[in-house]
Amino acid sequence: MTNTKEYIKINCMDCKVKSKPFQKLTAEQMNKVDEHRTELSFKKGELLSKQGMFMSHVIYIRKGFVKLYLENDDDITILTIAKPGTFIGVQALYGEAVFPFSAEALTDVEVCLKDINVFRELVLENSEFAKGIIETLNVDLIKSYNRLFSLTTKQINGRFSELLLYMSNVLYESNPFQLTISRKDMADLISTSPESVSRLMSEFKEQGIIKGQGHTIEILDDIRLDTICKCG
Repeated sequence: MTNTKEYIKINCMDCKVKSKPFQKLTAEQMNKVDEHRTELSFKKGELLSKQGMFMSHVIYIRKGFVKLYLENDDDITILTIAKPGTFIGVQALYGEAVFPFSAEALTDVEVCLKDINVFRELVLENSEFAKGIIETLNVDLIKSYNRLFSLTTKQINGRFSELLLYMSNVLYESNPFQLTISRKDMADLISTSPESVSRLMSEFKEQGIIKGQGHTIEILDDIRLDTICKCG
């Protein structure tokens, strides 16, 4: 982790962005978490975790967007863009305690580092908490399956449409929305080139499906976009 700064803690009980699993904890268990955690902030471009790095804490994103990716020599493969409310590292909660992928801040980010040993204790102590963590992992796994299906079966127009809908409905939960990822990252997410993303952006604008200025994109015809996504 690089150039981070620690800031004043917010008590876990008073946190406004608690994840669903942590909402199932008792006051005593919440206090245990509070005693073994750290809040940090990261600037855009800084690493939150490095693939293969020893994992002493599970990272919880409180604010901002994070790129999760696998490294292979000089190449990277983007897995997803994580938003507030996402756990990083929970996939390695059991087994080898190393981060399975790298995480880079796409915007200024605030996180909560939760001690991995306390995390494991809570899984054993509180069945509702454990259920919530399993549900979180299931959602992530299904997203991975859907992305693999999209990459292997859809044409580029369909993949691009799916990405636009994902950004509007899931990632930013807004229309219009402000892009926090580069054209290259968008291209990597749908397995194409930045030039193809720029071309598709222009074509969709000409067809009246979207409009955009600067980093702002607005979906004008979500029905048509959904049709392209499904038939692509």
